[in-house]
Amino acid sequence: MKYFYLTDESEKSLAPFFSKTILSASFFSVVLISVVLLIFWPRRPLSAFVIVNEIPLVFFLVFAAALIISTYVNLCCGSGDMARKGYYIIKSRTDIATFEKEIEFLRYGLIEFLWHTLILLLPFLPLLILAASVSAVSFTIFMEAVSILYTASLLCRMFGFVVYLFWGRMSTLGYIVARAFLIAYLFGTLLFVPYINPIQFLLLLNESPYGVGFPFFFYMVVVTVTIIFLIATSHIMVKHHIGMEETS
Repeated sequence: MKYFYLTDESEKSLAPFFSKTILSASFFSVVLISVVLLIFWPRRPLSAFVIVNEIPLVFFLVFAAALIISTYVNLCCGSGDMARKGYYIIKSRTDIATFEKEIEFLRYGLIEFLWHTLILLLPFLPLLILAASVSAVSFTIFMEAVSILYTASLLCRMFGFVVYLFWGRMSTLGYIVARAFLIAYLFGTLLFVPYINPIQFLLLLNESPYGVGFPFFFYMVVVTVTIIFLIATSHIMVKHHIGMEETS
């Protein structure tokens, strides 16, 4: 099987790995996180925080910025907003079915999403490691925070794809639904159900040198189950689309 998302930049690919749009989004994401790191870089040495029993919040702030940016970029990748919309789509107002919609999801789209979500996080790692070292968090806390970034980004990627399967790339309703979900997930849950909010857990990890124990495990289970549900939904919808194409 050809993995078109590695090289294809046409409307047939949902989010080509190395397209100019994706690379530009990654570059500006790194720039934004670097700015956050510089703005909130502590002006006092770590020993000064230890004396007053405080922990620098740079770890939380940088990871929270990375979370917001990464989830948004992945939402756009999943919904097809990052794909080049050429003359044909603009002229005819007809959305072209992508490879992700024409090839069984578990054999193509899922593999693409798992790898691309990880690849999009890799440019952040040096900044994340620097922020973790400044706040003196442990390696375990750092890995838990990275896992929150990855699962949250994958969740938004999957939801964006489900939105694409329902409404296509040109629907105003799909555009609104995708962004409403992102706002509800990142900020709505912070107010109403904080125990499943990723921003809340990043703050807890910054303030808890020994981890947060069961609440973190519960959060990961909820997110993982939601991702599995979206994967199953995507698989069924893609399979249905392929069946419709074969019988037409």
